[in-house]
Amino acid sequence: MKRNVFIMALLFIMSSLTMELIAQENLNALVKKCETMSSVDMGFVRTKNSQTKKLETKIINITINQNQALINEFLAAFKKDEENALNVIEDKKGGVVNHLHYKFNNVTYTLSMGKKNIIGNYDEKEGCASVSIIY
Repeated sequence: MKRNVFIMALLFIMSSLTMELIAQENLNALVKKCETMSSVDMGFVRTKNSQTKKLETKIINITINQNQALINEFLAAFKKDEENALNVIEDKKGGVVNHLHYKFNNVTYTLSMGKKNIIGNYDEKEGCASVSIIY
């Protein structure tokens, strides 16, 4: 009896960990794709983990310039991963998405349409967007 309870607990823990890894698999794949694209600028914030003494990525900022196809891929990935999100915020203007914010167990993804201006606001600009990932 104890063995069965142990096995069930172990399976539950392993499935929970697996679900966290695949919860945003479509978004993760697009972030990886962006690393080699010329129409994308990426910035990383890394901090040292006090226990492992290694740098860990905490924030990734992706700026998409003149690439509506990639923006459409991100919109589709958000929709595909939506079911696994804990919290979803979606803003539309004129029936068109201009901001998405998805919170998963271990990470938050935000998509803002347009190009950031000098004071930090987003101006409408076709083919431009910003994606932020916070761990």
